[in-house]
Amino acid sequence: TNSAGEVPMLLTRQQDKKHKNVEILEFDAVGIPLTEWEKERGYIEAALNANIVKIIEGRNKRRILLHVVPADSGLPDFIEWNDSYLTDDDSTLILGKSQLGLESVDLSKVPHILLGGSTGSGKSILLKVLLVQSLKKNAIVSVADFKGGVDFPKVWHDKCKMCFDEETLLPILTELTEELQRRKTLFREVGCANISDYNKRSAVPLQRHIFACDEVAEVLDKTGLTKEQKEIVGKIESKLSMIARQGRAFGIHLFLATQRPDAN
Repeated sequence: TNSAGEVPMLLTRQQDKKHKNVEILEFDAVGIPLTEWEKERGYIEAALNANIVKIIEGRNKRRILLHVVPADSGLPDFIEWNDSYLTDDDSTLILGKSQLGLESVDLSKVPHILLGGSTGSGKSILLKVLLVQSLKKNAIVSVADFKGGVDFPKVWHDKCKMCFDEETLLPILTELTEELQRRKTLFREVGCANISDYNKRSAVPLQRHIFACDEVAEVLDKTGLTKEQKEIVGKIESKLSMIARQGRAFGIHLFLATQRPDAN
């Protein structure tokens, strides 16, 4: 209820044109802000016996639109990969499924990916799904796995550049930053703003580069290291930072996984 004791009034209910299993409920919000609807999401779902996919404001702030699906329409625990999920462009990767259908990420808009989750949460599987798609889209993939490569069988070693310690990691990152600088010069000479523009004009398209690390916090942790080891980690940090800042336009991307995706 609002401050006057009024409750939201259901105005219309209609099927979503894009998603057949989604119904859109339009309410007169009676002055209750979107943040309050989000805060009470659980109670609203229980009252409607439905799962809320998203809550948005209408054209004016007097309307609230609830996108809902039936409460019994759950998501599968396991989705078997099929190449039919692959998109035609080289920048869009499928993450999985939601109540609205396939969920994806476009590397031309979101250039880097941070996967967070505890042991057994599935982040390594999701990382591999993203890397498989990248390989199928002809990207050059480099993988840093400081667990000795046990999570990546031989087939990965045949298709990717693999590294298992700081000494081999630094040359890979140095090579990527040098490629970034080379593409910067190339794009400037041709008059292109990004890799998509360049590939549309060029007879020989450039490949995207993906650098993946299965536990980035381990790589960057300086605890107990010698001065020389800290210097190497500092250089690794510097290379990663440059790619993070400038990689999007030049088709060089970071896929980093960690158990605790916090600032530290």
